[in-house]
Amino acid sequence: MEISKHSTAVREEFILRQSVKRIFLVCRVIHLRLSSMESMDHTFSNFTLVWSFKYLAALLIRADDTIPVLLQALHSNAFEIAMGLKGPPVEADFNDDKKSFLVILHGYLVYDKILTYACKHVDAWSNALGPGVIQDEAIRKRWSAVEMKIRLYASLKSREEMIRRPSSDEKGWILRCYCGDTAEDIQLRQCSECQVVRYCSKRCQRDSWYSHHRWSCRFLKAAIGSSTPHYVKRSLCLLSGLEDHMVSRRWGDIQSQVAVARCEYPQDQDRLVVKITINKGEVSVLPLRYYLFLFNGLSENEVVDRLSSWPDPRGHLRQSFFCSVIGINDQHSSEQILFSPRTALDMETVPTLSRNH
Repeated sequence: MEISKHSTAVREEFILRQSVKRIFLVCRVIHLRLSSMESMDHTFSNFTLVWSFKYLAALLIRADDTIPVLLQALHSNAFEIAMGLKGPPVEADFNDDKKSFLVILHGYLVYDKILTYACKHVDAWSNALGPGVIQDEAIRKRWSAVEMKIRLYASLKSREEMIRRPSSDEKGWILRCYCGDTAEDIQLRQCSECQVVRYCSKRCQRDSWYSHHRWSCRFLKAAIGSSTPHYVKRSLCLLSGLEDHMVSRRWGDIQSQVAVARCEYPQDQDRLVVKITINKGEVSVLPLRYYLFLFNGLSENEVVDRLSSWPDPRGHLRQSFFCSVIGINDQHSSEQILFSPRTALDMETVPTLSRNH
């Protein structure tokens, strides 16, 4: 009855999470009980295992918000069940589904909620899946790639947090004001425009606007996308670290492509945008006018004026290109393009960056 009071989208999301939770709970019970009976035919156990993961894969293709679905599956021991860590080893016939699950997990680590869960369990998973446990070479390579990605992404996120944290003991540091008020009973006010930053008072919001938020507001909105999904908001720091890592790793390639773009677009030499596709590690360069749809009605000159007038403490806009954007491929293989999370967060955390600088 409580769920029925909410919108259709909320009800559907709840039902999907509950279905995943119950299916994997039952799947684990059946697998454990039938596998413990030596005289029993394990066909039914394997059947429930295979179709549980096929159902999960179907949800991740068709559901509107797939992050809660996958997170619920992980909370329901989907990883342990798939890899044979809970109960008897999984039959070899399940290897294709096991590979598919590892591919899914590998792709979703770009979102903070999934990465946070994986970080908490990666050591236990790694110990349980040590040498000699995984017999299939392809699965062993896929798990190795997943483990390396979890640890890399965790280190990038941690480094990014250390750069931006106002103080070591402050909670909610990335989405709230920097006045130093850490009282836990404050009802924070959210910026109605970007819907990202929160403030403890109207006065703090006004002071923040005149000090730096007037630069960052539109660009934070462009960095989370027009639909402002909550999991992208939560992932801004991780995405910023990934962007910084990609720029550093592909710097030579970026410079080469910028040089080519300057010849191809002579009228846009000082307005070139580097696009970084996070999932695929690809880089491309186009003029700013190709990405104006990100900025909610701002003209090209307005974008240039606002970014150029921002007191950039790290000098990002004095590099060989004007700014960057990132691309993330979703479950439908379509690409979501966002303004540079690194630049948007730099604009919002300018007091901290200036102090660190």
